[in-house]
Amino acid sequence: MEIRGRKTLVTGAASGIGRATAVAMAERGARLFITDINGPGLEETRRRIEETGGEVCLARALDISDYEAVKGLAEEVHSRFGPLDILANVAGVALFSQVEDTTHEQWERVVNVNLWGPYHTIECFVPEMVRAGRGGHIVNVSSAAGVIGLPWHMVYAGTKHALVGTSEVLRFDLRKHGIGVSVILPGAVNTGIIDTVEINADPRACERGRDLFRRHADPPEKVAGLIIRSIEKNRFKVFTSPDVWMLYLLKRVFPPGYVLAMRFMTWCLDRFLTRGGHATKA
Repeated sequence: MEIRGRKTLVTGAASGIGRATAVAMAERGARLFITDINGPGLEETRRRIEETGGEVCLARALDISDYEAVKGLAEEVHSRFGPLDILANVAGVALFSQVEDTTHEQWERVVNVNLWGPYHTIECFVPEMVRAGRGGHIVNVSSAAGVIGLPWHMVYAGTKHALVGTSEVLRFDLRKHGIGVSVILPGAVNTGIIDTVEINADPRACERGRDLFRRHADPPEKVAGLIIRSIEKNRFKVFTSPDVWMLYLLKRVFPPGYVLAMRFMTWCLDRFLTRGGHATKA
C-alpha cells in the first residue's frame, strides 16, 4: 500500500527500531502518531521528524501496557483525526534469564509490555480501521525468538511466539477488510535495549556479551527499511538477517538438525553467561 498521507501509529518511537521506523515513515509522507514510555526520547524523535519536514500529528508519552492509557490515546486520535491507516507495534522489552532466576516482576513486565501492549493497540485501534472500510496495514515486531527456541529467552520467546500466532490469525481474519498484516522477525539489532536489557547472569560475562552483540548487530535503520517494504508489498513474515532465516528453515525441513543446533547454542550460552555454573543478576 502507499504510505504517503496515511495516518500511522508507531509505538516504542523514542529510540531504536521504533524511532527509525517513525523517521522512515515520515520520509515517505506518513502522518505520524508516536508513543513511548520515554517522554524525552519521544520528543527527540518528534524534533527530528519535524526538522526534516515530516508531520507528527500527536506525540504522547505513555505505558503501552496500561490499557486505560492506550484507550484514552485511541479516543483522542479517533475524535480528532479519525481511524488509523497503519498500526506499527514496535515497543518491547527483553530479558535473558534461566527459569530458576526469573522473578515474578520480570515475568510480569515482559508479558505486559510485549504481549498486552500490542493487544491493547489492536483492541483499541483496529476495530475502527475495520469499520472505516478503507483497508490499511498492521505491523507487529516480534523477534527471532518468535520462531525459534533461543536459549535464556523463556519469557521473552513466549510473548514473541504469541505475537507471531496473533499476526497469522489476523492476516486471514482481516484480509476481507483489505487490511494487511506483517510480522517482523529481527535478529541482533543495535539499539538502546542492549544497555537496558535485564540479564540474570554473571555481570562480567554480561558486559562481554553486550560488546559482542554490538559488533554483530544490524542498525535499526535496516529493520525500519524492511518494515516499510513489508507494508508497501504486503509481505507477511519478514526476517531481517539470514542466520535467523536459516535456523527457521532448518527447524521446518530438518528438525533433528535444528535440535542439535539449539542444544549447541544453549551449551555455548550457558558457558558464556555463567561462572561456576551459577548465574547472578546483572
